[in-house]
Amino acid sequence: MSVAIQSATQNINTSSRAFLVGVALSTLALVGLLGALGISLIPFALVCAAALTFWLAFRYPMSGLGGFLAFIPVYTLAFLVAKFFGPRYLGSLEGIDRVVLLLFTCILWYRNRVRLTLPDKFLLVCFGLALLRLAFSGTVLGFLTDFNFLIAYAAGRVTVLNSEREQVWAKRAVWIIAVISVLGMIEVFYIGEAPRTVLYLAVANGGTSGQTLDAAFHANEYSGLRESATMFGPLQFAPLCMAALVIWWVYSRKPLPGMMIAAGLVCSVTRSAWLGTAVAVVVLAIAMNQTKRLIKYGAIALVMIIIAIPLLGLTDYLLSTKAGEDPSSQSHQESLLGGMKYVVTHPLGTGPGSVGKFAVKQDENAAGIEDTYLTLAAQYGLLSLFCFVGFLASAALLLWRAPSQRSYVGVGILAGFSTVMMFAALHDVFPLACWLWFPVGLGIRSISEAQNGNNSTPIFSPARNT
Repeated sequence: MSVAIQSATQNINTSSRAFLVGVALSTLALVGLLGALGISLIPFALVCAAALTFWLAFRYPMSGLGGFLAFIPVYTLAFLVAKFFGPRYLGSLEGIDRVVLLLFTCILWYRNRVRLTLPDKFLLVCFGLALLRLAFSGTVLGFLTDFNFLIAYAAGRVTVLNSEREQVWAKRAVWIIAVISVLGMIEVFYIGEAPRTVLYLAVANGGTSGQTLDAAFHANEYSGLRESATMFGPLQFAPLCMAALVIWWVYSRKPLPGMMIAAGLVCSVTRSAWLGTAVAVVVLAIAMNQTKRLIKYGAIALVMIIIAIPLLGLTDYLLSTKAGEDPSSQSHQESLLGGMKYVVTHPLGTGPGSVGKFAVKQDENAAGIEDTYLTLAAQYGLLSLFCFVGFLASAALLLWRAPSQRSYVGVGILAGFSTVMMFAALHDVFPLACWLWFPVGLGIRSISEAQNGNNSTPIFSPARNT
C-alpha cells in the first residue's frame, strides 16, 4: 500500500512539474511572438503580475505577504520610474499597493480569524467617527488616504508566525533597509539630485518647486542633498530607518547592519526621526533591561554623528538649530499654533481632505498642519483624535505588559512614531505604514493568542466550513 501511495505521489509531482514547464515554455513563446509583431509587452506583463499575485494570495498567502513587505520600501521609486518609461495608463494603477495588501489581509483573516482587543476597538470607533464625519462633508479620497494605515495594521493582526519565521522576517527586514540605506548614500554623495529632479518633474505629484526639488530635500544652512533612498523624500525615509533600527535592536546583535541603517538615518537630516529613534531606543533599553548596551551603542552613535558633521557639512545647520534661527523650526511652531487655533474653532472637524498634505495638493491656500494629531482633529473632530490617542496608548500598554520580542518591537515603534507624528503628518504614507503598523499588529496578535488560546471561539471571524 505504501509503495502504491509513493508511486502515485511521484506521478502527481511529475505531472505538476511537466505542467509548470509547459506553462513557462508557452509563456516564453507568446512573449517572443508579441515581440516579433511589435506589440507592447507591458499589458502582458501586468496581466502576468496580477495572475501571479492572485496565485500567491490564495496558494501561499504568507509567502506573498512576505514578498510584498520586502518590496514595498522600493515601491514608490519603482512606480515613478515605471511611469516615466512606460505608457501613460500606468499612472492609473496608483494605489494598487493598497489593493494587493488588502487581498492578502482578507485571505489571512479568513484563515486565521481575529479576536478584537481594546486597541482594535478604539481604532474601529475612530474609523467609524471619521466615516460619519465624511457623510457630512469632505472627500472620499482624503478619507481613504488618512486611514490606509489600517490595512497594514490589520495585516499584522491576522498574521501568524512561528518563532523560526519570526526570526527570518526580522533578519531580512534589517538587511533590506541596511542595503537601501547604503544605496541611497550613492545618490547623496555621487549621483546628485539631477536624476530625481527630472523624474519628479515628469511624473510625480509634488516634490518640486519651480525646476528643482523642493525644500524637503534640503535644509537651512545645509547645502547637501538629504537622503531619500527609495522613498519619496527624506521625511518618509527617515522613519523607515527608525522602524528598522527598532527591529535591529530587538532581534540582532550584529553591529554592521545597525550602523548601515543609522548612517542612512543621519544622512536623511531629519530631526523628528532622530528624536523618535532616540525615544524608541531608550524605551526599549528600559523595557529589555539593556542599559549597558544603550551606553555602548549611544557612544558609537555619538562618534558617527561627530564624523558626519564635517563630512555632510552640518556645522552651520546645527548651529542655526541651536540658536533657534532655523526657518524650519519657526515654520513648525507657526504651523502648530495655527493648527491648535483651527481645531479650537472647528472642534467637530471640517471633513477629510480639508486640511493637510492632501488638501494642499488640491489647493495651495489650504491649511497644512505639520502634526498628525492636529491634522486628524482638524478633519474629524476632537472625539476622533481621542480615540486615535486611545488606540496608541492602549496598544503600547498591552504590548508593554506582555514581554516578548514581538511586543518590544511594537512598543519601540509606537514610542518612536508617536514622537515623530508630533512634528510631521506622516500617517498617510502607505509604504511607511506597512513597516510601522504591521509589527504593531503582529505583536498584539501574539498577545491575543496567548491570552485566549488558538482554539477559542473568536469574536470577529467569518464563517468557516468544518
